[in-house]
Amino acid sequence: MSEDIIDGAAPAGAVERPTFLTVLCILTWIGSGLGAILVWTGDGASATPMWYKSAILLANVATGYAAWEMWNLKKQGLMIYTAGEVLALILPWILVYAILPPFLANMMSGLLMITSLFPIAFLVMYWINARHLK
Repeated sequence: MSEDIIDGAAPAGAVERPTFLTVLCILTWIGSGLGAILVWTGDGASATPMWYKSAILLANVATGYAAWEMWNLKKQGLMIYTAGEVLALILPWILVYAILPPFLANMMSGLLMITSLFPIAFLVMYWINARHLK
């Protein structure tokens, strides 16, 4: 055995995951897991349609899986994450404008813009780290 393996150092030529990407992935797992649990255990008597709950659950599972792929430095994870987040950003707008009368939907648009800030920020941060993915 070589000294590198005994010491726990990365073998020569191995690409090390940046700390920033590591933190992003862990935060994504936490957020995706909590989001999936909240959708799964949500109030069954609410007015939220089943198609919406299913789509949000799919987006949470997709972003969790995408974080795993990016943890392993795979660029396809970034593509999956982007698709999942875009779905999660668009769905609330569709739901609000499909269910609520136009004047209430317009009032909700400000809240929807505010809740879109975190997903957009994470998308930007992941794309900044895209150069580390292969």
